[in-house]
Amino acid sequence: MTLISAHRGNCGVDGLPALERYRRAIALGVDYVEIDARRTTDGTYVTYHDDLTPSRRNTRELSYAQLKDELGSELLTLDEVLDVAAGRVGLHVDLKEDDRGPDIVRVVLERLPESSFVVTTGGDTVIRTIKDQFPTVTAGLTLGRDLERWPPWRILGVRLSELFPGPRLQRSHADFVAMHQQLARLRLLGYTATRRIPAWVWTVDDEVEMKRFLDDPRVTTLITNRPDVALRLRANGGQEGPY
Repeated sequence: MTLISAHRGNCGVDGLPALERYRRAIALGVDYVEIDARRTTDGTYVTYHDDLTPSRRNTRELSYAQLKDELGSELLTLDEVLDVAAGRVGLHVDLKEDDRGPDIVRVVLERLPESSFVVTTGGDTVIRTIKDQFPTVTAGLTLGRDLERWPPWRILGVRLSELFPGPRLQRSHADFVAMHQQLARLRLLGYTATRRIPAWVWTVDDEVEMKRFLDDPRVTTLITNRPDVALRLRANGGQEGPY
């Protein structure tokens, strides 16, 4: 059975405040909701994806009050998400600031058992650190990162490391791979299946591609902005979710 993770808590309804999106995604019956976890300069753990705010300020350099003033209902604290998610759905914690990854994991563990959440990041070193400090926490290596504005020679090196990830997986001790759908189509699904490594595929919103990946036994979890569609397709295929 392919599990479904609601990317950023999306539920298939546009224009909702972030907290309402998460509530509706959970009510749909998804298996996971995804959050983008980071810490503000004054130590508040929040969920927000972008490195720059809409006004082009560096997210890492702002306090909670500054972020809240600009982002409004789109900014949630980690506690706010945990309040609606704990005990109701699996939590997919995507680490946006690798140097703060272990601290974020520690905060989540104060509220949730390790069996009810996973973490992902593209940083080999931080996954290894998390696995060393929290051996029972499930951590995945994200492959397919955005390389816009990178020099061509660096892009080539990163893409090769993603298509042939053996050394990175060995270094990181990752439990699974969270792969961009394009890498999945190229060769990564075959690679992970051969080595019996669980494969998460992101972010799939096209209905035809959703069906393809949901029907593929090599895919452990599908990450999507349209969990409403994915759940319908999964139900039509005779699969049932655990929540």
